[in-house]
Amino acid sequence: MANLVLDVEQPSRPALRLEVAGRGLLVLRHDDTVTLMARVDDNHYGVEYAMTGHYRSPVPPIRAAHAAAVGAASPARWAYHFAASLTGGPLHTGRWAISVEVPRLRPTERWAELLLPQPQGEIDWFMDNGAWQILPLHPLASVDAGRVKAYRKQARDGILPPVLLWWVSGLDCYVVLDGHDRLVAALAEDREPPLLALSSVDTDQVARDTEDALSRYTTTTQGLDRQITAGSPGAEAALVAVDRRLADTLQTIESRYGTTRAWPLRGGTPQWNALAREHLPAWPSGLIGLQA
Repeated sequence: MANLVLDVEQPSRPALRLEVAGRGLLVLRHDDTVTLMARVDDNHYGVEYAMTGHYRSPVPPIRAAHAAAVGAASPARWAYHFAASLTGGPLHTGRWAISVEVPRLRPTERWAELLLPQPQGEIDWFMDNGAWQILPLHPLASVDAGRVKAYRKQARDGILPPVLLWWVSGLDCYVVLDGHDRLVAALAEDREPPLLALSSVDTDQVARDTEDALSRYTTTTQGLDRQITAGSPGAEAALVAVDRRLADTLQTIESRYGTTRAWPLRGGTPQWNALAREHLPAWPSGLIGLQA
């Protein structure tokens, strides 16, 4: 199933963006609203984070009738839906991808360890799960909340829209861009949540990997062509398999995750400290000012 690749022309600076100060001080903000603050450990073992509780999805709510019309069996259609709905989100000039096949290192019974705690915690970069952890951007609702109940019915009916994740390399994890309540609903129904993943694409790396893949393909097919000419049994079938493998490889390469861009925080470390004191007064004071 093909991933959706987007070539975005504007804006150059998105509404939802990561900003950085000092040595590893991070702020996720939506326009002027601070939604998440984080600090990379001095030894680069991980990152400490805290939510402000002010995150709002840039994706308009999905109506039940639309969910029923599209259905959960059409991830590609949902990818197009989200691509068209992300105005005011993290998209900025460059190439992006919405992956419809997110790696499945997440059986339902392991979600307790893959979902990061809220409203604050630490992302351990040396855990076995590594980059496959998922960080909600606001505290998750109760399984008995009204909207969650509605989504639980959609999950039972097989029409629950996907949860849209965003790969943020500075955190080395996914964040939930849209679908917090849908995530809760799927887990409450003991179902694996349908997922899509948004990421920027490193076009330079794509070009290098594509060249390498084509070089290997050429070498392999030249050998198979000689076998076909010699009448070797199975050579033609092997060539067909190599062609298919190349197509799959190129599809994977074209949406390979790139580095998430971060913009300088105006005011630098002192401003980061001021934002932490303003928005997260309960955050341990030891995390503030250490990078001054």
